[in-house]
Amino acid sequence: MDIRKLFNFGRKKHSQEFQITKLNKPKPVTIGEMAAGNQTAASNDIARMLEQQNMATRILAVQDGEHSTALVDYAVKMAQKLDCEIIALDVSEEPLNHSGPRREREINRFNQRARHNAETMLLKAETMGVKCRHIIQVGNQEETIKALSQDDKSIRYVLIKPAQEQVSVNKRQARVPVVDLKCSSL
Repeated sequence: MDIRKLFNFGRKKHSQEFQITKLNKPKPVTIGEMAAGNQTAASNDIARMLEQQNMATRILAVQDGEHSTALVDYAVKMAQKLDCEIIALDVSEEPLNHSGPRREREINRFNQRARHNAETMLLKAETMGVKCRHIIQVGNQEETIKALSQDDKSIRYVLIKPAQEQVSVNKRQARVPVVDLKCSSL
């Protein structure tokens, strides 16, 4: 006895016919209904959502001037899969802890390190067919990310360099923190 027949496996000889029905589009919700009285805020939110929806998506890859192979690999692969552009951001407020001529030296050192490390990402992105540009900022990381994401509404994902402890413990697979700005209030 054939075991497939016993359990009814395999293709059936006669397939059922399916009827495809076109669904009507839902009626749009008016601004008044959505905002429940706050029409200005609702119209601003709708305009921002439409603007984001029509723009090309960008990934903001944030490092601190020190190279992170895990972040570079993840950002380039993600950008290739999503067919989007990368903005490589190097930001640090450490040089601001110094004063006078030392501050200038630390800022210059940070800029040189950031440019050198960005070359790796730019080369890898170019070989994978991903557009990439680089920005260097001296200042607070959170404030810089917030300002950039407000200025450039096409930034949807923010990838942050994993903590050094996490990389040394998990050398094979360091987890890169990802923030989806469409779903968060950053």
